[in-house]
Amino acid sequence: MAASIASLPSLAFQPDEAVEKGFVRILEQLAGCAAVIAPRSPRKLADSVHNARVLIKRLRAYLWFAKPAFSLSELTQAKSSFQVASHLLAAQRDLVVTRSILQMLSRKTSNITYRKTLIRLSRNSSGTAILHGETIQTLGQVAAILLQTIKEIIARVKVHSQWPATSDRMTQAFDATKKAGKRALKHDDPAQFHVWRKRAKRLLYLLQLTQTAPCKRTARLLERVDKLQEKLGDYHDSVVVQDHLQKKTPDKATPLLVRHSVNLLKKRKRHLREDVRKIAKQLNRSNPQRAPKR
Repeated sequence: MAASIASLPSLAFQPDEAVEKGFVRILEQLAGCAAVIAPRSPRKLADSVHNARVLIKRLRAYLWFAKPAFSLSELTQAKSSFQVASHLLAAQRDLVVTRSILQMLSRKTSNITYRKTLIRLSRNSSGTAILHGETIQTLGQVAAILLQTIKEIIARVKVHSQWPATSDRMTQAFDATKKAGKRALKHDDPAQFHVWRKRAKRLLYLLQLTQTAPCKRTARLLERVDKLQEKLGDYHDSVVVQDHLQKKTPDKATPLLVRHSVNLLKKRKRHLREDVRKIAKQLNRSNPQRAPKR
């Protein structure tokens, strides 16, 4: 991606900058990223798919932030567009995740035969599917959807009648993350853990959006939320690959290899659950830095 999100000068409101103005400025920067999603080299396809998905998630978080300024129909239309774009990339994303998890399992096993087989399976899983010409076409479709949706959101922001208070939206995002975490840890349900991850990801993006110069306390909160969503992402990836292995045995994978891999994934998930439980306890004692109402 010629203009990646990581290379953008600022994805935060500037001091004394009106929220509306900052919101439009940031969306215009993200439109630049969307315009160059399709890679020039086939070797960059996996990175492009990942960057496109990150862009969609960030845009969803921003749309949620601006929710009070939109009508229900406008929100529904934008959400639907982001969902379509995300679904277009689902298959490619699953391939990348499967490859990554199988490579990780190969490093976790001491059995040489298992290790070689897992490495071979990881290479086959990425295969031609992620490097296929259809992926570039899909990325082009995603880019078109995102550019049009960003354009519509900007148009709406410029004629809004009421903008939400930044502090109120941040408090709501923080509370939603805490509640999702409590539900996930109480029921130990993978689906609830996935919801928790989405709430944590949204909170992270909104903290980055609203905290121009974070104080030490807020910087620590940012670090914890980032770590939380990363661990929850690892957990979800493990769930996806375990489910895939149990439902459909990969070619040339013996039942013993599948059982061995599933056991490694179960162990990994146990460790990740303990990790997120510890982070959640730290977050439950925190509060987001309240931005001044604007």
